[in-house]
Amino acid sequence: MEGAINILNFDQVYQNQKSWQSNKCEWINLLDLKSVNGYCSSGSLRVIDKKLRKRHNKEITLIGSGNYHYVTYLLLAEIKTPFSLVLFDNHTDMMPPPYKSLVSCGSWVLNSLKQLPLLKKVVVIGARADLVAAVPRKITSKVAVFSTLNWQATLANEILGAIPTRDVYISIDKDVLNKSEAITNWDQGNMKLADLLILLKFLGRYKKVYGLDICGELPTSPVDFFKKKVVKANRINEKANRRILDVVKRSCHDGS
Repeated sequence: MEGAINILNFDQVYQNQKSWQSNKCEWINLLDLKSVNGYCSSGSLRVIDKKLRKRHNKEITLIGSGNYHYVTYLLLAEIKTPFSLVLFDNHTDMMPPPYKSLVSCGSWVLNSLKQLPLLKKVVVIGARADLVAAVPRKITSKVAVFSTLNWQATLANEILGAIPTRDVYISIDKDVLNKSEAITNWDQGNMKLADLLILLKFLGRYKKVYGLDICGELPTSPVDFFKKKVVKANRINEKANRRILDVVKRSCHDGS
């Protein structure tokens, strides 16, 4: 993967991460949208989709806060071949939305399984055990979950064995990582970044990676940019983002 990086600008969170302030990044302005934080209305979702379709590159997307993780649903809908979703997340994102007219950061995987026939399997890595138990029974045949991640070679083979398709899309919410390696606005898991990178290399070696996105930034506003907590979060999260993208660009070949 060598293409440009798409930056979804929902809340200006990436403005203080210097790595993305170059002409190699394509910024997509979403600042003016309403009803998009956590829950997205059908009207706003159509606007986001329209803007995404105008971008020049479809390989890598930085989404922002996990509150906007539902955008991955739109990115998956663009894929035209049978594929599997590999999701690194402390949450399964398979909870029913409060209203049918909404898609949320907690429901988009469920929406994807129901509405995208080319999505053959969802493999979730790092999710909380209690949320795994709450996955709706009617979709469990299309879901595989690996919630305990003490790195071992056999685990990579088990994950690979759970993926039935050649093509995969990878989505990473940094709340899967421990708090020393990412700072998010959600409860976090205990996964080590080094283990996540090993699994990315493994997937890139044996699967065709159509695309990848990353979320899990700490939401901020311009008035908070220079607060110690925000500066620390930006530094730690930018470092994690860079390490993930360095591995992806070296290890993964795309199917676009």
